[in-house]
Amino acid sequence: MPKQTFLNLEGSKRKVITNAFLREFAIKPYDQASLSDVVKELGIAKGSVYQYFEGKLDLFLYLVGECNQTKMKYIGEITRKSYPDFWAFFRALYECGYKFDSENPLQSHFLFNLIENLNSPSIKHLHNEMLSQTVKAFEEMVEYEISAALFREDIPVKVMGFMLYKVGVSIQEQLIFSKTIEPLKSIENNTSVFLNKKEELMKTVDDYIRLIKPSFDK
Repeated sequence: MPKQTFLNLEGSKRKVITNAFLREFAIKPYDQASLSDVVKELGIAKGSVYQYFEGKLDLFLYLVGECNQTKMKYIGEITRKSYPDFWAFFRALYECGYKFDSENPLQSHFLFNLIENLNSPSIKHLHNEMLSQTVKAFEEMVEYEISAALFREDIPVKVMGFMLYKVGVSIQEQLIFSKTIEPLKSIENNTSVFLNKKEELMKTVDDYIRLIKPSFDK
């Protein structure tokens, strides 16, 4: 959590500081991200960071929380019950994600690079904790579909939940592999991750849905 000294700053100054660190963690893994480089760019003393946060990890977790909170405002606009099946809902989540990316490009870049950050040796424990939380959310989705008699019951929930998580990872990796998106170039150009790529994004999502839907549906 940020210290009160950070919360007491003017909103515009907090935003400048937050955005500078979002950018740093979006282009570098956690262990390579440099507080010194950022404060030098901002023109403030490095000691200021420790007046605002307990340290690098505290700052990083603050950024994770801020980005997740913003994204949840978009995802929270939809509910599963508003869609005829899970796959329509799954697709809608990506529509919301595209809107989040368009309107919050730096936060989107940060979250896009989150897995690489969490794979840094010094915070590997966080990777396991956050992965568990993410997979648990997918498991709960699976449990809902099973209770509604829409998903098969002969495969363990843990397997199906983890598979859904990996589908999301695969979609992201394929878009990078195909050079449909190039995050590092995007952030250099101060544009969103998926700028003008909604059609390609949603086509990839639809392709994955067609591939895995028969494996999940009852």
